[in-house]
Amino acid sequence: MPGGYVKWLEMVKKFYSTLANDTSLSDKLVRLRIIQDDISAANTLISEVEHSRSEYMREKGESQDSTTAKNAAFEKLDDWMSEFIAVSRIALEDNPQLMESLGVMVKS
Repeated sequence: MPGGYVKWLEMVKKFYSTLANDTSLSDKLVRLRIIQDDISAANTLISEVEHSRSEYMREKGESQDSTTAKNAAFEKLDDWMSEFIAVSRIALEDNPQLMESLGVMVKS
């Protein structure tokens, strides 16, 4: 059995499509209680798995894009806050304890 997901899925897909197309093989599986309906159901499930996997990969890509955008926004905000705090230090030189109201710890 292949270790990779894609190779494994292709092997399973080939197995069930071969069974669906070759009646001599599927007739031999009847004694194992694997009937044509089971083979058809497996092919349907494989299609659902492929669709779910493609949805997962699409959503994973969207999540990565969102994370990139979020990190860029935080970086921009961090730059702005650094400048804001620097200006606040100058503005509040006479009363440095007010810096704590901005979330900046000041030595007493």
